[in-house]
Amino acid sequence: MKQSLINILTAVRYMVMHALFWIILFAFQRILFFFINGQKALGAGLGNLVGSLTHGLLFDMSIYGYLTIVFMTIIALASPWVRMTLLIKVFNVITAVVSSIVVVLLPANSIVYSHWGYHFDATSLGMLSNPALVFASTENWAIVLYVIVAIVLVLGTLALLRALMRSVVRQQSDAPHGAGAKAVQLIVCLLLAGVLFIPVRGGTGIAPLNTDRGYFCQSQFANHAAINPAWNFIYSTKRLKHANQTYSFMPDSLAEARFNDMMSAEGRYPHVLSTRRPNVVIILLESFSAHAIEYLGGVNATPNIKALLPESVAFNNITSASDRSGKGLVAAMCGYPVMPTISIIQYPKKTQSLAYIAKTLRRNGYEDQTFLYGGDLNFNNFNSLVNIAGFQSVVTEPDFPSETMGDKWGAHDEFTFQRLLEIMDRQEQPFYDFYFTLSSHEPFTVPMETKMDDVYLNSVCYTDSCLGAFMREARNHSWWDNTLFVLIADHGHPGPDKVDVTHDLRFRIPMIFTGGALAVRDTMVTKYGSQIDLAATLLSQLDIKHDDFTFSKNLLDPSTHGFSFFDFNDGFGFLTDTCFQVYDNPSGRWLRFDNTGIEPDTLSGKAFLQAMSKDYSSR
Repeated sequence: MKQSLINILTAVRYMVMHALFWIILFAFQRILFFFINGQKALGAGLGNLVGSLTHGLLFDMSIYGYLTIVFMTIIALASPWVRMTLLIKVFNVITAVVSSIVVVLLPANSIVYSHWGYHFDATSLGMLSNPALVFASTENWAIVLYVIVAIVLVLGTLALLRALMRSVVRQQSDAPHGAGAKAVQLIVCLLLAGVLFIPVRGGTGIAPLNTDRGYFCQSQFANHAAINPAWNFIYSTKRLKHANQTYSFMPDSLAEARFNDMMSAEGRYPHVLSTRRPNVVIILLESFSAHAIEYLGGVNATPNIKALLPESVAFNNITSASDRSGKGLVAAMCGYPVMPTISIIQYPKKTQSLAYIAKTLRRNGYEDQTFLYGGDLNFNNFNSLVNIAGFQSVVTEPDFPSETMGDKWGAHDEFTFQRLLEIMDRQEQPFYDFYFTLSSHEPFTVPMETKMDDVYLNSVCYTDSCLGAFMREARNHSWWDNTLFVLIADHGHPGPDKVDVTHDLRFRIPMIFTGGALAVRDTMVTKYGSQIDLAATLLSQLDIKHDDFTFSKNLLDPSTHGFSFFDFNDGFGFLTDTCFQVYDNPSGRWLRFDNTGIEPDTLSGKAFLQAMSKDYSSR
């Protein structure tokens, strides 16, 4: 019995040291998270950062519970017959492997957060379908530095584990011999394993631990820092199986009625084009956000866009549908909103059911259609979406010579803009082209003398210069007078100040109609809308029905209700001229709630999400 007691105490000591190891490891991770996201950390305040460490213990202990409960159950079942210290040594090796993987990935999560504003989770796994292109977003020196830092972190982690566990395995013990001692040891160790369900669940309450427990202050950065990234990944993985479930905030009848009212319009609107069958060229501008565009409230990093305004119809209250290129492509090509946690582009079976501007135009005489992108179309399922759209011609990275390529993603914009001119010169009118720029993608390296101190703004400035050169040359071509160009971004950007999802500029993007086919110029449309409204607005100008684009509205119709809906990682924003609301679904909280309008505005965003998620699940 004495030996059994020694084994039980060894198991307890193992549990305590294992907990201490992971608490120290995750506390260091948060400090590293603060350092990598320094600007946001400074804005959160010292008190909230300390609060992240204390409130984060719940999530850290939950991860500890997940990892240890399996070990302790095996120890309980095997310890009556196998030396306790041998079992613990084996699990220390497993812990060394797992913790090494964790410390390599956690800094990567911190870097991802600095760009995306949320932790890497199960819904982000689609981004890893082509690792080479993921690495293309990062400078080579940064990759080398990361590898060095990762090696140092792994060595430090192993040293910490060895120091803490040395006292656990110092006492050599044999398995108990008596049947009674074995039974007692087995029962006690199983009870110890059972105790670990408490930290796994986050306490003894009825409700299990969820992300809402991490929201303790007004600083969203501090709230996010409290949520353990490893725990968040496991939590999101468990929820991934519910991806097809609809969001439900109210009875379906109420949501449907509210949605129908929001989308209602009389259908009478002015025409801003000189012809009903112009050539249509959509230019999707990578990461062009309001931060870089003066007419949207940003700095003047886009002087060529500014120069176009006097001869254009511009929209100044447009938001992106979401925050990733794959989602922006769906919104711009299909007029379809995107789910907060799932990108429909990952599911070709669903995207096959969508309406496409390309297909609609083809049915109305636009036979000559080209999709142009200087990068790899296999990234993030772009290829399936473009193929389903049915473009007659697709021009991508392999179609450009090596001397046009950048260090990372593909052909620089100056060369792809030139290729667009060449394509348009040989097309039969009326034609439709969709061109997606590339150079203003991370890591923002461009072949231009630096003009802006911030690398993001400088890359946007480069693409803007390419756009300006293209538009000046386009005026000299025969098709100019019969061509409408639509300039719109794929998504917004945190900008130099790394603003979060509650900031006015985070999702605001340009949308501009310009070109020789315009009959109306120097016009600013202030109605609120988003990328998904491009479809109905454009097709209406061509006198083409857009009934298939259920979620798209004509922004040039005076009777259209002006609103903008955008979403991010399991949250959404809703804007009108009287409200700005940002809602976090996991916590069930408003992150921002500015409302000076009528009462239904408080339901509109939720009704829209409920309607679109129901539609998504039905596809």
